[in-house]
Amino acid sequence: MPMFPGDVGPVMLAPPPPLPFFPIAAVQSGLGFMHMSAPPEIVTARSKLNSDAPSFSPRSAAAAAAAGGDEVEVRDVWAANLEEEMRSIGALLPTYPVVSMDTEFPGTVHDVATPRHLRTPRESYAVVKRNVDELHLLQLGLALSGPAGRCPVAWQFNFAGFDARRDPHSASSVAMLAAHGVDFAALRRHGIDHGDFARAFGRSKLACGRLTWAAFSGSYDFAYLVKVLTGGRPLPSTLEGFMAKVGKIFGPAVLDVKHLAKFCGGGGGGIRGGLEHVAAALGVQRAAGRAHNAGSDSLLTSDVLHAMVDRFFPNSGVLNHAGAIDGLVKCSNLYYKY
Repeated sequence: MPMFPGDVGPVMLAPPPPLPFFPIAAVQSGLGFMHMSAPPEIVTARSKLNSDAPSFSPRSAAAAAAAGGDEVEVRDVWAANLEEEMRSIGALLPTYPVVSMDTEFPGTVHDVATPRHLRTPRESYAVVKRNVDELHLLQLGLALSGPAGRCPVAWQFNFAGFDARRDPHSASSVAMLAAHGVDFAALRRHGIDHGDFARAFGRSKLACGRLTWAAFSGSYDFAYLVKVLTGGRPLPSTLEGFMAKVGKIFGPAVLDVKHLAKFCGGGGGGIRGGLEHVAAALGVQRAAGRAHNAGSDSLLTSDVLHAMVDRFFPNSGVLNHAGAIDGLVKCSNLYYKY
């Protein structure tokens, strides 16, 4: 089992049974899940938005599934429909207890001269902390999956609070996000207040501590979500403190798909590269949306994760890598060092 840093030093991370991770291949073959109940319907969002607010056309998960094929909806969540969508997610978590996430943020404004591959985990965390403490979360994508397969809806939470006219950011990153469809004006007018999201998260089943959470190259993803969920306070000063906070908020079953990719494939080299490259190597195609949109990228992360589990991590062996966030650990024989 991997090492996980507690408040009083590293301790063995042993995920408590039953941890909800199931390979999709087993689901599709019908083995072991003959008595699984049908997924509950997603609550239809009926909140009235302002006339100039972004439009959305919500539908139930049952209706999406009835459409056939692999059709998936990426549903935008704004301030006006936050509460209803959080209730929808909570109703679905017993059926889809694996949460894959992605975040979008306005680039980075701090770096160090040491190349990334030569940094120690503590050096990498120091860079993450400086950036996350100073910058704003723009989008959070959540995609659910589990023994019933992939949930036919993924969620894209759009946050208020960022204004390029006053807030620090990378101009090239903001331009790239705008080119990929991120509407910064809509974020300012209709986005979710970070405090409102934190309170809704705390009331939801997402905070139960017994889900499986996954991200791709997740240091910034988990860091931004920790910041939002702790009231915007600065991240812990040490890597050990940060990982303890991650464990407290998300539970022990935290996976990084980029880290897992290093253990996939022959020759011992694994699969290297970004999300799109790893997906292509596994033959996984983007199911909906565009790159650099959090909802779509969380969905692709989910599909890549399950492709890996089906092929390379039988019998829930993927949980041997729980707690290892890419860039924040160095591993040797599955024991992770900070």
